[in-house]
Amino acid sequence: MKKIIIALMIILFCYQFFINDSPKLNQEISLQDKSPYNGDLILINKDFKLQQEPTNLTIIPKDLTENVLIDLEYKVQQSLIEPLKQMFEAAQEDDIQHFKINSAYRSGKLQQQLYEQKGAEYALPSGSSEHQTGLSIDIGSTQGTMDKTMEGKWLEEHATDYGFILRYPENKVDITGIAFEPWHFRYVGLPHSIIMKQKDMSLEEYIKFLEDEKDYTAKVNGVKYYVQYVENTNQAKIPDSTKHEVSGDNLNGFIITSILK
Repeated sequence: MKKIIIALMIILFCYQFFINDSPKLNQEISLQDKSPYNGDLILINKDFKLQQEPTNLTIIPKDLTENVLIDLEYKVQQSLIEPLKQMFEAAQEDDIQHFKINSAYRSGKLQQQLYEQKGAEYALPSGSSEHQTGLSIDIGSTQGTMDKTMEGKWLEEHATDYGFILRYPENKVDITGIAFEPWHFRYVGLPHSIIMKQKDMSLEEYIKFLEDEKDYTAKVNGVKYYVQYVENTNQAKIPDSTKHEVSGDNLNGFIITSILK
């Protein structure tokens, strides 16, 4: 009986997140003005370096929320401000009060200076750090280290609900090549953050999953998404949708995320 219940739970889980009925691709979009080297899902690591610096950076407001200490001018891409605010407000509702922003965007020059001053154990050379994308943010706690505080535990559990992933988890060191960093969060957007958490994937694994599968349909938080991976093309066919977003992967492809009607 217990085995039957477990099997039913697995089936229900798979149905909730992955739906087999692929939509009809009735709409054609141009990718000519899109670059495979920018977007929320670009992969940056020691093997795949940043090709384009971000252009839409903005300063994180120091009064973003009452439970976050921001004592310097930190920049991120403009699109991160609202999900950051929503995430910290949700934490405040759960009485998590002691966050601190420790780092965000770094220029290539600053990143190289850190690498030369601190060494490879502390920093990556220019071009290899996610901080240059404006999509990553180091979040700490004024109460202690993130692996031991309520702030770290809350983010590990809930950050994916707002499009952020723990970029360098403890169980993925052999894949990311980076030691466990419980403070380093990377924005990838929805539904990708949720799917990555449910499938226990690092960003490296998720990009490979997309390359292999080419597309999938998933329902996350009541919203139905269709995600496609295309490469070596200036045009793509997508389903009729209320909204779609295009991101490069920093390799040769594009990830197109459509919200289905």
